Amino acid sequence: MKNISLNLFGEKVTIKMPTTLASLRKEISDKFMFNPSDAAEVIISYVKDLGKKLIQTEQDFANFISNQIGKLDLDISQDSRLYKEQFNSLKKESEENKKLLEECLKKDAELKKKKEETMKAEMDKLNLIESKIQKLINRKKKLEKRMKLNNKKIEKEQKQNSKKIEILKKRLNLTTPKEEPKETKPSPKKVVVKKTKTLKAPNKPENKKEVHPFATCDGCKMCPIIGKRYKCKNNPNLDFCEKCHLNKEKTKGLKLELVDTQKLMKQIILKASANRINKDGKFIHRMISCEGCGMFPIIGERFKCTICPNFNYCKCCKQMFGNIHGHPMEEVKSKFD
Repeated sequence: MKNISLNLFGEKVTIKMPTTLASLRKEISDKFMFNPSDAAEVIISYVKDLGKKLIQTEQDFANFISNQIGKLDLDISQDSRLYKEQFNSLKKESEENKKLLEECLKKDAELKKKKEETMKAEMDKLNLIESKIQKLINRKKKLEKRMKLNNKKIEKEQKQNSKKIEILKKRLNLTTPKEEPKETKPSPKKVVVKKTKTLKAPNKPENKKEVHPFATCDGCKMCPIIGKRYKCKNNPNLDFCEKCHLNKEKTKGLKLELVDTQKLMKQIILKASANRINKDGKFIHRMISCEGCGMFPIIGERFKCTICPNFNYCKCCKQMFGNIHGHPMEEVKSKFD
């Protein structure tokens, strides 16, 4: 065995195999930073045949070397100086922790009392507010009752007054003499002067600004962009309006080009039509089959029955079976014709 491992409470260290027990204890003091006197008190043991054996003498260490076991377990005895010092320090720590616990519990109890007191004070305030609100509600109900009674009295008085007024009117009509009708003189005819309309010069056609729907300016966030629109060559998702294009700070280091909407629309129409036209330039009528020859889909000219629903012929079958079918047929033109 060239090397040996030492295990002290989970901390493992590998050393060269010493020749004597004294040299082993010296290695223990060097590796674990013990005093030589403390290293002499360390308990050394190893496991053999499911049993723990101690190394106390040189003969025990010689037996360990002969067994060729490469692991030693180290422990500190309770009578040693290290154990006593650690035990005393642990006692002091536990006493300090107890004191801290007691202080914390006292503070917690004081805080609980304060909370209960504040809660009681707040509850008293709430009860006072609720009692005041209840008083106001009762006053409101009393006032509403009084208002209803007053309104009823006023309505009765109004009815009585209206009756009195009617009686007085009847009496006045009986006592006042009838007035004779006055002679009405014919009113002079009014002369109507027609105003001539002044012709205005036709307004000049305004330059309507182009609107780019679904496009937002990355400079000023204008949505949609109205007027000229500039697109970045490197990043197609970047768009700018005319004002932001002139502002060099916002478009610094970007290559922009003016967007031609007419050109874009032509490209979109061409892409849409490309999927519906074959190599020979004939239109493809998708999801529609010929009732004569069974062509699916119909390519080229298509004729639809004006009476029967979902009845279609291709050009050849229309020429052959058009008269046999008997119903009028009309040509269906593509959207791109």
